[in-house]
Amino acid sequence: MRTTPLENTDVREAITTRRSFRAFLDKPVPESTLRSILDVARFSPSSTNMQPWQVFVLQGEKKKQLDEALLTAFDEGRPAAPHMSSYLNNWFEPFKSRRFGCGTALYDALKIERQDKEGRRAQARNNFNAFGAPTVFIFGMNHKLNEGSVFDCGMFYHAVMLAAMAEGLETCPEASLIGWPDLLKDLLDVDDSWKFLSGMAIGYADYQHPVNRYQTERVEVDEFCKFY
Repeated sequence: MRTTPLENTDVREAITTRRSFRAFLDKPVPESTLRSILDVARFSPSSTNMQPWQVFVLQGEKKKQLDEALLTAFDEGRPAAPHMSSYLNNWFEPFKSRRFGCGTALYDALKIERQDKEGRRAQARNNFNAFGAPTVFIFGMNHKLNEGSVFDCGMFYHAVMLAAMAEGLETCPEASLIGWPDLLKDLLDVDDSWKFLSGMAIGYADYQHPVNRYQTERVEVDEFCKFY
C-alpha cells in the first residue's frame, strides 16, 4: 500500500494525450497483453467495492463474426436499440455545438466534404468493424444493478484506456458496438441478465493515417466548474 505521494509519474500526460483512434494496424494483440491491461484496471474504485463491470474480449474468428453481424445490421438499416444511449433525440446547447465540432474535425481530417454523403456513410460504416482493430472489448453489468454502477463502470472503462497506453496500444470508445444487444447476446452466448454499456476498439494504432491526426477540443475549467 502506498503511503507517500507519487513522484515523476506520467499520469497527467497519459490523461491529457489520450485520444480516440480510428485506424489500426493489422497486428494481433497478445492475450497476455490484454490480461495485463485488465489486471491494472481492476483496481478502479467502485461503490462498496462491488466491482460491477464485466468485460467480453473478442479476437480472431469471434471478432470477425462480430464485424459481420454489425456491418450487416448497419447495411440493412436495422434500427439500433441499445440498452443505454448517450445520443439525444433533440440536441441542445452547448452539447449540440460540441458534437458538431467533433464531427467537423473528423471529416476535415479525412477531407470528406459535407455534401459527400457516400463518403460520410463509408466512414460511419467503419465504426462497425471497430475501425479495423484486431480486438474489441464489450463492457457490461448485471441489469439488476442501479445506475450508480454505470458510474463505477465508467471509471473502470477509463482505467482500461490508460492502461492500454502503457502497453503501447490505443483505443476508441464505441457505443456503436452495442447498438443491437440481441446480436451480442447470441454471439457471446449470454442471457438477458446482462446490460451492455459500451464497446471499445483496442490495438496498435496506424499513426500515419490522417484520421488519427486530429484532436477534439476541451472546454476550459471555468466553463464546467464553480468554486465555492
